Amino acid sequence: MPSQFGGKPSGVARMAFCLVEALLKNHEFDYILRSPWDRSELPPSLIASNLEVLKVERPRIMVLDVILQTVMMQLLCRRMGIDLLVNIDPFGAPAGGKARVMVVHDLYFRTLPQQVSKREAFTTDIIYRLMVAGHSEIVTVSDATRRDLVHYYPSSADRISTIHSAATLAPLSADAVPPPVSGRYVLAVGNATLNKNFKVLAQAMAMLHESFPDVALVHVGSDADETIAGTLAALGSKVRLERLKGLDDATLSRLYRGAVCLCVPSLYEGFCLPVLEAQGLHCPVVCSDRSATPEVAGSGALTFDPKDPRALAEALRSLLSTPGLREQLVQAGLDNLARFSWDKAARQYEDVFRRALRRADGGAARPT
Repeated sequence: MPSQFGGKPSGVARMAFCLVEALLKNHEFDYILRSPWDRSELPPSLIASNLEVLKVERPRIMVLDVILQTVMMQLLCRRMGIDLLVNIDPFGAPAGGKARVMVVHDLYFRTLPQQVSKREAFTTDIIYRLMVAGHSEIVTVSDATRRDLVHYYPSSADRISTIHSAATLAPLSADAVPPPVSGRYVLAVGNATLNKNFKVLAQAMAMLHESFPDVALVHVGSDADETIAGTLAALGSKVRLERLKGLDDATLSRLYRGAVCLCVPSLYEGFCLPVLEAQGLHCPVVCSDRSATPEVAGSGALTFDPKDPRALAEALRSLLSTPGLREQLVQAGLDNLARFSWDKAARQYEDVFRRALRRADGGAARPT
């Protein structure tokens, strides 16, 4: 995972660490983690494990690094006796080892091209074409992402397996420490990028304020363009907005537990870990009916059209005013959560690893 920022736990990094921890329990393979992370920065369970850590600098120009690794990774794998190369995201190496597996989390640059520059979209497309061509097995984290990948890169279709991730935030036992926000609040988690669609959330909260003036909006993440505050100000709304970032897991867990709900108004998500985090912490989920969010949330959420702020406001109003609905959503969320586990994901990934190695050794590509 060379494309990640060392010491900064992104969603991809958190997913990778949880997966590696589960894989190590099975003792079928030995693992080397190549990333910009120092061993001391890893989760305690990995620091204490027999995982070998190879630190590299994060590439300054990703597309050039991917091209460079076409040669360099083959040399590294021969020197270290590496049989299988697993690229945790598509910004890795298209060559090396006997076989290669890559994980695709999302295709923002294709599905929401206005979120990135034309140059970034162009170079990312080059990377994807190189990586898709260089891998015998591809894992997508949702069926929604699988459909996108097949649509934009049809040659990948017969090599894809969907393996769902699981929650990366451990459930927190109830304690006496209150969340860092008082009163009732709707929770939004994630940086305010275009796909998160937080403008519609702000519009819906302004509508909700007329009936429930005590309900605040809490945003965990950055909002460089002041999307939420600017929308509320333009509407003349007096919704109380609390903005937090850099929280530890315990504080974030308490925010989930204390919230009216987690709201995910996204136009596009490759998976959406906060949905599972909320469900595991007895927090109702209100989410978009687009891309991967309904797939991940299952029956444990109220869904709405993310382009319709009135639909979102009505969903929030229903949750706040319908007796027993919160409890129903919490139970449905816990039931849905049972579909996801890192132990299950690790077994599925190992099936893919074995299949990739059989393919490289001239065996059957896929079991019938």
